[in-house]
Amino acid sequence: MSVTDSPSLVAINYLGTKISRAREIVATGAELADGMRMRLTDQEHNRVLLLKKLRASEPVARTDLVKFTGLTGGTITAITADLVKRGIVIEEKVVSNAPGRPRVNLRINPEGKYVVGITATNDGELLLEIVNLRGESLAVSTALLTPTTSIADFARQFVAALETAIAGWPVRREDIYRIGVGIPAVVDNRTGIVEQILTFEPGPCDFGGIVERALGIPTLVDNNINLLARAEHWYGLGAQLGDFTLINVDLGIGAALYRGGQLISGAHGIASEFGHVKVVPDTGRLCHCGARGCIQAYCSIHAIIRQACERLGRAEPRYEEMGRFFEELMAEHAAAAIDIWPVLEQASHYLGVAVANHITMQDPEAVILCGPPIAMMDKLRGTFFAALEQNTFPTLRRRTKLYFKAWDKGAFARGAAAMVLEHLYSSA
Repeated sequence: MSVTDSPSLVAINYLGTKISRAREIVATGAELADGMRMRLTDQEHNRVLLLKKLRASEPVARTDLVKFTGLTGGTITAITADLVKRGIVIEEKVVSNAPGRPRVNLRINPEGKYVVGITATNDGELLLEIVNLRGESLAVSTALLTPTTSIADFARQFVAALETAIAGWPVRREDIYRIGVGIPAVVDNRTGIVEQILTFEPGPCDFGGIVERALGIPTLVDNNINLLARAEHWYGLGAQLGDFTLINVDLGIGAALYRGGQLISGAHGIASEFGHVKVVPDTGRLCHCGARGCIQAYCSIHAIIRQACERLGRAEPRYEEMGRFFEELMAEHAAAAIDIWPVLEQASHYLGVAVANHITMQDPEAVILCGPPIAMMDKLRGTFFAALEQNTFPTLRRRTKLYFKAWDKGAFARGAAAMVLEHLYSSA
């Protein structure tokens, strides 16, 4: 091994790209780096909690927020006074003929700031949405993607779509606080650097920097699954849960974890790679990551298509055609024109095993499974639950709530906007 190939120097060179981007973030706004820490401080957590409860209950008095949040009256008074001063929250006096001081309600200021969420869908589109601080949608736009294998070119297509959408929206560019980007990739969400996208040329690529420099608007980037979990936490089943795991079964498989009301990322800012947990180690099917026996190699839509094509003697479709191909495949199966039950049963079984392992290790309050509304779902659920029952640690077997949800592609853009709102709320 030459000196330049030594692992330590390779690590130093790799970290250099991270350090240069981190310095750039400091130069353009140090609060971005601070806002994407893995954990919130107690003060930041209290502020996010208060604003989320306020958003869900507004108009609401300070005294009621004590009951809703569990925070002390003094803490709520200090936080709300600061938020009113900053224009994030507004006060409204309630007209009353009753004696004494008039009641003062609090609302989140809908015109305080605006944030934009943008994400790529499996349909070859970009979906964009602009929301106010209440999370209310003001406008939605779409744009077609051009096939590419370059991550940098992919980022520039986001830029073009954002330029067009912002020009047509009823909000001035200078009033947009942040842009939130969601992509199906391995992302360092602290820096906006994309490490890998399946079927693309290798990274790393400074995706967030490309968008931010082109538009002049600070930009946050995260994995699509994290954004789906954020959308669930803000607007869906997870709104009433502080502790849950979301698992998304799509062309790939991903998971995101909320603990104590916070989205958890690893020490390197990268989302959980649930799809690459092993269910048939060493001797299992080969996964695109190079290992064998990953959940993704058995349970993802891509894997189901690949195994079905092997079984039926058909050619595997191109990646961008897989969504439509899967729908047609399932329609044929439902009409009994083909039999791919063994493939579906195996996928359901191994997914049940993987979720059982996760529950045994993490003990989440709930698991939310998102996926396609495929044929024979009741039968597949039976296979899934049998594997779950057999493999979960007995004490935890019936304590975890499970929910099934069909896909909602608009949730990704809402989650991108929620990511920015979380950042704004924590740093307000």
